[in-house]
Amino acid sequence: MVAIRPSLRVVGDWLALKLKDVKTEIIEEDNGTYAVVCSALGVYSVGTTLKEAKRNFEKALDLHLSVVRDKATRKLVVAAH
Repeated sequence: MVAIRPSLRVVGDWLALKLKDVKTEIIEEDNGTYAVVCSALGVYSVGTTLKEAKRNFEKALDLHLSVVRDKATRKLVVAAH
């Protein structure tokens, strides 16, 4: 497995991550299943086939990004008051 070392910097209360450092890795497990990993974003998925693992990863990524978007929006609203 390749180590991912994203470039992080603190901006106010925020942690900034450079998009060029966001990498996704596909791992074929010994039992024939697949894992899709994005350590920089903390998003992981598995599947019995590569297609299923990718589909599960897309769902997990969408959910993760929607939570990040909601948190960011709430912080903007609080900061504006």
